[in-house]
Amino acid sequence: MAEVLRRLLLDGRDTFVTQETAEALLGRWDVLGLRMVPAALARANDDTGDHLHAAILNVCGQSAEDGERLAALCSALASDADDAVSGEARKILEPPRSPDLYWP
Repeated sequence: MAEVLRRLLLDGRDTFVTQETAEALLGRWDVLGLRMVPAALARANDDTGDHLHAAILNVCGQSAEDGERLAALCSALASDADDAVSGEARKILEPPRSPDLYWP
């Protein structure tokens, strides 16, 4: 199942599938669901990465409480054994570049 989810997250032909899959995984609000998104971000091209980031904002950027929950999950992943996952989790924890977007 994990391989199917990876393929859906990195579907270069249909970014709708990418974003919907990411949103479903993020909507679980657990480390297992979240872990797949940073893993995909590490391998994604720019367009796919934009849709993965949009999924994070759509699910996890709606309130300060959501941002805190995301930060807690990303903090757990920041020490993941997979360097790609831990690196992307740390990037998610970075402050926003645009002041009009909420990001933990």
